[in-house]
Amino acid sequence: MKPLLRFALLALLATTLSGCGRSFLIGKWTLDRETTIANLTAGQDQPAANPGEGFLKELVTGLQKGVSRLLLTQFEGVEVEFTATEMRRMRNGTGEAVAYEVIEKPAAGTVVLKFADGEIVTWSRADTGIRMRLPGEEEHWIYFKAVK
Repeated sequence: MKPLLRFALLALLATTLSGCGRSFLIGKWTLDRETTIANLTAGQDQPAANPGEGFLKELVTGLQKGVSRLLLTQFEGVEVEFTATEMRRMRNGTGEAVAYEVIEKPAAGTVVLKFADGEIVTWSRADTGIRMRLPGEEEHWIYFKAVK
């Protein structure tokens, strides 16, 4: 029994250290609208350091928030499912599957994925589930929670 236990522990350790363990992305996810909106509007009321920057900064921030909210509508009613090799998007019983590969792990709980169509997206763990970074200079995220 002792050699079998030792083998099991070594196999578990090897799997964990090699990164072959289960990815945090794998599963079914749906848009967490409340968390996304709360995080998109957070920091919106911060005053500008220089009064001359105020208007321009507010204009750019407002445009970015508006674009972010438009992008948000494409995920309403969508169920996203990650497997080890592909991401599936389903809405009302129809959808698509796109193969992906992990091209970078910049931090614990964060991965950069390259999809078969060439799109590169950063995903990370969040308190409520997972989140996807929107393109742009500002760090805006769309949050997803597990499907029940």
